[in-house]
Amino acid sequence: MRNELIFQTGGDWDSTSLINNGYTVEAAQLYIELRAGRDDWGDEVHGGIWEGADLTALIRPADNPDLPFDIFPGRITMEFPGYTIVMENLHPAVDMRHLRVWFNGDDITDRVVDIVVDINAVDNFVQAYASVYKSRFLLRDEVITHSIL
Repeated sequence: MRNELIFQTGGDWDSTSLINNGYTVEAAQLYIELRAGRDDWGDEVHGGIWEGADLTALIRPADNPDLPFDIFPGRITMEFPGYTIVMENLHPAVDMRHLRVWFNGDDITDRVVDIVVDINAVDNFVQAYASVYKSRFLLRDEVITHSIL
């Protein structure tokens, strides 16, 4: 089954919603962790998922948090105040070569370093950030981290 998830928040619990295929999901936790764009020594490099990636993406339902379900194959759109992240992998086996990532409308698949989103209603914990590799012609390359929540 393919998931079509939309996560929205205005920055507080009352403005937060999660919808899957048109139906509201009562979730205890939305957890996404993507680590990509690293060389053999763990240093950030240009290349994003093409340099290798590890991905955990799941939802823990409120009525049974011990039985999480995977987000992919599918698409998740996450809307935060000032930021939008979209991740998509429609491959039935979730082959990482089919993962695509957009940040505020820009395709960052080949520049993504980290995306972490942990919205945990049970523990009243929220964390979200995205790190993107920025190549520079004459200056030193850098990794820019956007603190989202």
